[in-house]
Amino acid sequence: MPTPTIRRTAALLAAGALTVLPLLPASAHDELTAVSPEPDSVLTTAPEELELTFSGEVMDIGHQVLVTDSEGRSVTAGPLEPEGNRIVQPLSGAGTEDETYRVVWRVVSSDGHPIEGTFSYDVGSGGEPTAQPSAAVEDSAQRAQDAADRASSGDVPLWLVAVAGGAVALAVLGLVSLVSSRRRKG
Repeated sequence: MPTPTIRRTAALLAAGALTVLPLLPASAHDELTAVSPEPDSVLTTAPEELELTFSGEVMDIGHQVLVTDSEGRSVTAGPLEPEGNRIVQPLSGAGTEDETYRVVWRVVSSDGHPIEGTFSYDVGSGGEPTAQPSAAVEDSAQRAQDAADRASSGDVPLWLVAVAGGAVALAVLGLVSLVSSRRRKG
């Protein structure tokens, strides 16, 4: 049988764990760590693809990358190509004409939460924006939002289940020790 000191120590550890665990920061979402072409860059020719790199492997659901010219027309060419922690979006060959391109992206982080961002880059001296993205672009963005919402309302991450299970086990151990200790005294 454990000594009263061991039981008290276990109870204190359990109480401490239950007090401290809720104060720990939540798991951070993945972050965008690299982009090609870089935001606000000025290129001499239009790129053939846009590449986004993240700090972790994003979920293979709800990816959306929209690249539009200054008139609001999409310049994407083909489906996204997810590759681990990278997403590649092929682009149509726009050549060397002066143009400003706007990028709007949204992915589902490995923790199930959507992350998103926008930036632009120029080819040549850029172009003046004259229109908002087309209705088709906005519809694609809404579909990505819906997919991300479905993904983020899904299962609880496994690490969270493990931490909660450990905390409950410690709490039960502490209570058992406390009850056992009081029975011996009384």
